[in-house]
Amino acid sequence: MAIPAKQRWVFYAIVLVLTLTAVRWAGGQDRAEPRTTVAYQAERPDRPARDAATKAEAVPEVRLDRLERRAAASPAGDPFRARSWEPELVAVRRNLPPPPPQAPPLPFTYLGRMIDDEKTTVFLTRQDRNYVVRLGDTLDGTYRVENIAEEGLVLTYLPLGAEQTLPFGAAPVPASAKPRPRRAVQDDEDDDE
Repeated sequence: MAIPAKQRWVFYAIVLVLTLTAVRWAGGQDRAEPRTTVAYQAERPDRPARDAATKAEAVPEVRLDRLERRAAASPAGDPFRARSWEPELVAVRRNLPPPPPQAPPLPFTYLGRMIDDEKTTVFLTRQDRNYVVRLGDTLDGTYRVENIAEEGLVLTYLPLGAEQTLPFGAAPVPASAKPRPRRAVQDDEDDDE
């Protein structure tokens, strides 16, 4: 059985108040002890009460000028440096130059192409946008069409000048556009013959 959250918080508050009260009470007991012992000794006539001079003799004198100053300890190492179980691999990775920048994978999907009077037009899509592409066109200011061949479309990623090829293949057909198998329909004419 689960206790509702409101009841739990009330319980926590009560426990906190009881804990703080107990701590304060215990702290008050420590401070009250010397007063009771002094009052107890003063009430007993058979024991002489100690005066301030007697207490001063019992406490040894501390000479601070005789104390030696300790040398500050230096840290054993840098507590904030990176640590690894494989220190050799870390050193090797640090010495390697960063890899050269690479163009991201082509974000376009090939839909089809049309050849009209020796001019080829390619249809591409990217997410929810369609593109009609010809030789020399620039797509989104990032890709330029360099060549349209039989096997694919060559694009240049302009920020790096890297060429990438989008192969022509079977265009992906959406599930809604796929032909459905036909059921055999019996003609009434076949039954008459």
